[in-house]
Amino acid sequence: MEIHQLRYFVAVAETGSFTRAAERESVTQPTLSEQIMRLESKKHGLNRRLFDRLGRKVVLTDAGRELLDHAQGILRAVKEAERAVRDSAEGGTLRVGAIPTVAPFLLPSMVTQFRKDHPAVQLQLKEDLTERLLADLLAGELDVALMAMPIRDDRLHVEKLFSEPLVMALPAKHRLATKAEVRLADVLEEPFILLDDMHCFGDQVLSLCHRGGLEPRVVCRGEQIVTLLAMVAAGQGVSIVPEMAATADTGKQCVYRPLGKPIPTRTLCAIWHKQRFRPPSLRALVDVAKK
Repeated sequence: MEIHQLRYFVAVAETGSFTRAAERESVTQPTLSEQIMRLESKKHGLNRRLFDRLGRKVVLTDAGRELLDHAQGILRAVKEAERAVRDSAEGGTLRVGAIPTVAPFLLPSMVTQFRKDHPAVQLQLKEDLTERLLADLLAGELDVALMAMPIRDDRLHVEKLFSEPLVMALPAKHRLATKAEVRLADVLEEPFILLDDMHCFGDQVLSLCHRGGLEPRVVCRGEQIVTLLAMVAAGQGVSIVPEMAATADTGKQCVYRPLGKPIPTRTLCAIWHKQRFRPPSLRALVDVAKK
């Protein structure tokens, strides 16, 4: 088997078409078809038919399905080997993911500090939901991701960064704004503004409320913490946010108060694939995040 044959095979399997696969691989269809036939042939290849050609439709045979996972793994390994050699001689690229409740608050200062010591490293940043970042890590599309614990997957290494308290966000003239701390019992009747349930942090806040005997009267849900805080500042309700979001609010559009004991927290972590290539700069970035 040749690497280019495996690449063509995967392209056909993933696109379901010889024509689209040839376009993807920037070769002519006859060239691609010939290499697939060589891969299937007894003399030069596997002596197994890998595809059933049903008119314009192409379907994997049992042998093709068996080969697909192995072929995809081989191509990923080749790609990672090329990258490892390239990055050993250059600054390289570090692909970093972060959840939306972390990215805008932690990444700017973290990246600034990291690039002081590693100016040759190019950073590629991706902000997305936990589920999608985990999928990217497993697929080899990201080197490391910053998110909230718990994360349970034996294929991934999870390293704790730090814990931070959650705080109550209030309108500036709210009746509770002068208190030293706010308990959940103080906001039983208050309208709540929360993150959409697609965010793990939104679920964490709801669980916190339920454990404290509070069924929040949710009047608005949104996708970005900065938008939620603008709604709080406009007097539309109260919210619970990470402390880093309060610290980033330099204009103090809201008033932030600690929650009563036991103080609720979230724990952030750095995650990477145990068996994939780790750029030399990954460890340095994690250490900066901890600081």
